[in-house]
Amino acid sequence: MLPGGCSAAANGMDCPLGGSNHTVNGDRETQDGRSVKFDSVIWKPEASRASASHSGPFINSDPEQEELVSGRWLVKAILAVTVLAVVALYLTVCLIFYLGQWQFTFFPPKYAPQRKALQGGAFATSWARRHGPPHHIVFPSAAEAASTSGLPITDHPFDTTQEGVNLLDGWWIPASPGTSTQSSPQVLLFCPDGRSNLPGNLAALRAFHALGLSVFAFDYQGFGNSQGKHPTEQKAYQDGLAAFRFVTGMQHIDPHRIVVYGAEVGAAVAAQVALQQPQIAGLVLENPQPSLVKQVRRQQHIHALPMWLIFPNRFDIAPIVPALKMPKLVIATPAQPEFETGASAIYREAAAPKQMVKLNAAQVYTQAAWQRAMRSFIDSLHGQTAPTMSAGGQR
Repeated sequence: MLPGGCSAAANGMDCPLGGSNHTVNGDRETQDGRSVKFDSVIWKPEASRASASHSGPFINSDPEQEELVSGRWLVKAILAVTVLAVVALYLTVCLIFYLGQWQFTFFPPKYAPQRKALQGGAFATSWARRHGPPHHIVFPSAAEAASTSGLPITDHPFDTTQEGVNLLDGWWIPASPGTSTQSSPQVLLFCPDGRSNLPGNLAALRAFHALGLSVFAFDYQGFGNSQGKHPTEQKAYQDGLAAFRFVTGMQHIDPHRIVVYGAEVGAAVAAQVALQQPQIAGLVLENPQPSLVKQVRRQQHIHALPMWLIFPNRFDIAPIVPALKMPKLVIATPAQPEFETGASAIYREAAAPKQMVKLNAAQVYTQAAWQRAMRSFIDSLHGQTAPTMSAGGQR
């Protein structure tokens, strides 16, 4: 019997345990007393254990043979996973910002003075009291706005698609009889600020109408009763041009008698309309901003995101105003420093003829200074070149 329990090796056979064999020489005495030479094969258990780790039932228990994970490799793996996680999180934030960036520009109101669901009777009324207003929002109609404001408002859906759907909703307010002449610009096209819809702009519409002008105001896509899920920069430009076509086409107004007025985001829309329709009588820019990207970055403290890539709604008005040759009035409110700074920059870049007025409060349309500036600007359009007014309001 050989070591390791392998007796077959002594007879010149392979060890059934799979060990390696080693041949040695020796003598053996037979039963008749003769001595014979033989070669003996001795099984090596060490070799058997090494080979069993690959093909046999034995398990390698030698510590020197175990494969250990390098600590340096483990640290590198953790760092790589961390970096990939940070990059994935950063890209996710950029994607979320890109998909929702329009909300940094437009703020459609979400109130519902009327509720169609209440037409269902007492049950619907009880449901609304318990669960709040229904999902379908209904804004005040033109007739209701006319009754509360005293303005002769008529509703005009426009910008009809090939399917017969009116994309936009607008209000037409004709001038009061005897307050305007054929030689004066009788129509003001109002491009809103992106924060309110038609009912929310009644103060502005009343102030425009008091100047003796007919007024056409509209809601961007995604606002009020206009169609669309949410507005964008390009959609807003298209909406402004569609409103201009409605005034000149459906209302048969000469473009030379139209003043385009834009507030904040609407200032960029008004500038685009003026760029496409340079024959208009005049352009009024209320709190225009050179670039909306800089404003959003400053207000929201966004400095780590690539705004040039994920913020397509730029409303960049600075390259436009130098090419606009019609008379211009720039209105700024120093009560809002960021608006005043942007308006001053736009005024410096704008081509003559131009005027500028600074107001002392955010409530623009009720101020006597605004009324005087607007009347002076309208009067200057009676076939004359508008005088240039300094940034301080001096001619």
